[in-house]
Amino acid sequence: MKDKISVYYDYQIMLVQKFGGISRYFYELLTHISRSADVRADAYCIGNRNAYFESYFRKISSKYMRGMGTVNRFFSLRKAKKYDLIHPTYYHPYILRAGHRNVVITVYDMIHELFPELFPANDPTAENKRQMIYGADHIIAISENTKRDILKIYPDVSPDKITVIYLGNSLTPHEGHSDLALPQKYILFVGNRGGYKNFQTFFEGVKPILAETPDLYLVCIGGGAFSESERALMAEVSGQTIQMNAFDDDLSYAYSHALCFVFPSLYEGFGIPTLEAFACGCPVVLSNTSSMPEVGGDAAIYFDPKNAEEICGQIRRVIGDDALRKEMSERGKLQLAKFSWDAIAEQTIACYKKVLGLVE
Repeated sequence: MKDKISVYYDYQIMLVQKFGGISRYFYELLTHISRSADVRADAYCIGNRNAYFESYFRKISSKYMRGMGTVNRFFSLRKAKKYDLIHPTYYHPYILRAGHRNVVITVYDMIHELFPELFPANDPTAENKRQMIYGADHIIAISENTKRDILKIYPDVSPDKITVIYLGNSLTPHEGHSDLALPQKYILFVGNRGGYKNFQTFFEGVKPILAETPDLYLVCIGGGAFSESERALMAEVSGQTIQMNAFDDDLSYAYSHALCFVFPSLYEGFGIPTLEAFACGCPVVLSNTSSMPEVGGDAAIYFDPKNAEEICGQIRRVIGDDALRKEMSERGKLQLAKFSWDAIAEQTIACYKKVLGLVE
């Protein structure tokens, strides 16, 4: 068997995400796989915009950023020839069109296919993904639910072509000082709030709790400032709703001190924030849809994300019971142990070797 295989990660997600689950995934994958004696893993991007990869790639002035996708594709095609296997970081099929083989693609979710009304008609993501699903030599799905969705939407794809490899957590508990102006008592929401993230129904559920508890707040981290329509939605309890941004240390501090974290999405391919909350000892209240129960296991409490009354009841149950929250925190730590970046790197290396015919 070959002593060392070489793997190339391309530029795609580094140009479009400053923060986010996909770029975090590839940063952790590259970091952990690079420690292996069996694999040489490299990434390449001109004009990186991603915070996790700042130490890997030199920044360039924003005035030179136009056309960076085309420039990066040109150099990626040249560089990819020197590697045994290519693992693109998103769905653009340029690598297939150039005739490269030994291509592995990770499919994160099937949101574009299941919720097409949430995206512009000319959004190329679903078509690009379809080409990669059929054209890649192997597919990594980040949950069993994502694998089921791929096979449901594309039933002629062989199940043997898909390997499920979970994601991991990168946060650690943070009990020290934070610059965040956090209230004493708050419910936490993290990430984008539009579309399938289901923020409006969630807020309809949490609003009665805020109205009856004047010293309780809703803290939303990330997702941008509240929109005009969101401010109108929150008008009656506007003094108890806060939006802020946070880097990892402050984010872990926010998880560590929240009464609970609520993840009300209609759909998630995996949902890293669930693991982040577990890592910080934060009780988790989740939608009972898609991959959410798969990740949360018996450590979370669940609700129907389309039912505001049920959302309200489950949040009320958690924040009103100190013993329950302590129990959920302990269960979360046990559930988190199932999702290790070291194990994920090992499973991914095994997948690469299978594609290259080095193992059965």
